[in-house]
Amino acid sequence: MLTEPKSKATRNVIAMTPRRTEFAVFILEILDFMEEKIREAHADENSRIAALGEAAGAVPVLRDRLREDELVQTKFIMVFGNELYDPHATGRWRDLAQMPRADFEAEAEAFIKPDGVFAALRRIAEATKG
Repeated sequence: MLTEPKSKATRNVIAMTPRRTEFAVFILEILDFMEEKIREAHADENSRIAALGEAAGAVPVLRDRLREDELVQTKFIMVFGNELYDPHATGRWRDLAQMPRADFEAEAEAFIKPDGVFAALRRIAEATKG
C-alpha cells in the first residue's frame, strides 16, 4: 500500500516497484546471465564486444536490486566493485571488450573459474535464501 509522503522533501521520491521475484533468485539469475555472456566472449573472439556489452547491460538492473539488502550490496562491492559501480564500471567493461586477447582471457578466467568472482558472488546471494 502506498502512502502519502510525510514532507514535501520526500514527495519527489519514486516508490519502489513491487518485486515479482525473490531477491536471491533474481540475483542468481542475473549472475548466471552475466557469466554466460563472459563465457561466450571468452570462447569466441568475434562475439567478445557484443557479449560483454550484454553482460554490462545487466549491471544497472543488478545494482538496483542490490539496494534492497545493504549487507549483500556491500559484499558485492568488495568482490565486484569496479565492474558494478561507477565511475569505474563503464570503463571497466569497455576495457574488457578492447584489451588484448591474452589479457582478456586471464581477466575472464578470474571471473568464471570454479572458485572465481562469480562463484563468490553466488555464495553471497545464496546465503540470503531462507
